[in-house]
Amino acid sequence: MKYYVFLTVFYFSYAVGLSNVTYVILSQADEFHKKVALQLQNSIYTQSKELNLINSEIYISTIDFNISGEWTIFPIISPILEVIRYSQWVVLLEDRCNINLNLLLNTLQKYDSEKEIWLGHAIFDNEATIIHHFGFYKNPTFFKYPNLASGIILSIPLLKRLKHQLDDGNYKMPDFHIDPAYEFALFVYNNGSGPMIHNETTLCHKEQPNCSIYPKKLVPCVKSYVSSIFYAVKTCEKFHDSRVKTVQKTWGQYCTKITFFSDVEDIKALTVAVGVKNTEHGHCEKTITILKLIEKEIQDDVDVLWVALVDDDTILSVSRLTNLTSCYNTKEPIILGERYRFGDAGDGGFDYTTGGAGTLINRAALNLLAHNCKCPKLDSPDDMILGVCAEKLGITLVHIPQMHQARPSDYAEGRLATMDAVTFHKHWMINPIEVYQDWFEEDDRKYIKGYYEKLEL
Repeated sequence: MKYYVFLTVFYFSYAVGLSNVTYVILSQADEFHKKVALQLQNSIYTQSKELNLINSEIYISTIDFNISGEWTIFPIISPILEVIRYSQWVVLLEDRCNINLNLLLNTLQKYDSEKEIWLGHAIFDNEATIIHHFGFYKNPTFFKYPNLASGIILSIPLLKRLKHQLDDGNYKMPDFHIDPAYEFALFVYNNGSGPMIHNETTLCHKEQPNCSIYPKKLVPCVKSYVSSIFYAVKTCEKFHDSRVKTVQKTWGQYCTKITFFSDVEDIKALTVAVGVKNTEHGHCEKTITILKLIEKEIQDDVDVLWVALVDDDTILSVSRLTNLTSCYNTKEPIILGERYRFGDAGDGGFDYTTGGAGTLINRAALNLLAHNCKCPKLDSPDDMILGVCAEKLGITLVHIPQMHQARPSDYAEGRLATMDAVTFHKHWMINPIEVYQDWFEEDDRKYIKGYYEKLEL
């Protein structure tokens, strides 16, 4: 879908001229994100009209290109070039962004669109991190990449060079797509033959004065209840006295419905035996069995709308997860989580939600998964198998950027600046209780206090 603005008033205050920018809104296929993307598209259209700009082209990735894995950016390079008519720049922005068009166009006057250049809110890793496969481990601060939530701006000459780079097939694409901004930056940089991203100060990591693009904070859409989420914690005997206790001391105390699924029953740790042998990796059979047990357990509980499937070392906010789910459809099958991808974009790969960050499954999706998913092996990777199964069953998978597979320290400064994170993962070399206290405890305490005060009225 795209809008064209045809006006007869000549507007010349921008050195870059008329119709010089194409906008691509990176969105998702579910009802909520489609609505948000259309609102952003209309905002750009309205601002273009107010500035007397003609032929403004505004595309939505999932509507106008509709390519599997388009969120990795690589597969939409060629389609973007095919639809561009007059533009000198392409702006990629997430559907959760706010944009000040007047400030953005004035900002672009500083740059030469004939050069191979790209702009963003440049961030870097303070230390080598697992989510980037410990890249540039000798000097991690050297490599700059964009905060995707702040928008990315590319010149047309650069975009054309990137298309040729894709077409010649010499660049080795990653087997796993984890962080699209980082992986795209590696592709542009191309071992030093391409440009590093240029830091543009008006592309912001959070709302503040003089921002042309910035991400909006996560806010609830409708009233929601803690009791609408059933928390299923995957654990095993060796972690009953450590990780399980940590969950019970932190976020677990704020859940109204939580079960610890283990390989053995432990009255002291309050665990339930799944009846599946524990494995060091994968846990596929265990996870599918858990989904079947949950489906039976909640079949008469009409209050439960979602299942939160988490690891015993997932650190989360009960209040923020509750607010998050308020924005999504509970009737159509849907899964929320941090999206990864295995394999190429297009038909050569598949998306899945990585398990450590937590996976939110609504009842419609739970019923389909519990009855139709099978494991190739006992220890097949559960999150990937669920992703393949979900795709076959037509379950919509939604990426939640506030859900994180790693620790706070694994993310560059700026990535977490909106302070609306929902989950983190791993207890390695951190104090998980302190992480919970620093990020989530205050919100959870306030939310639960207000929840019970309302019940007492």
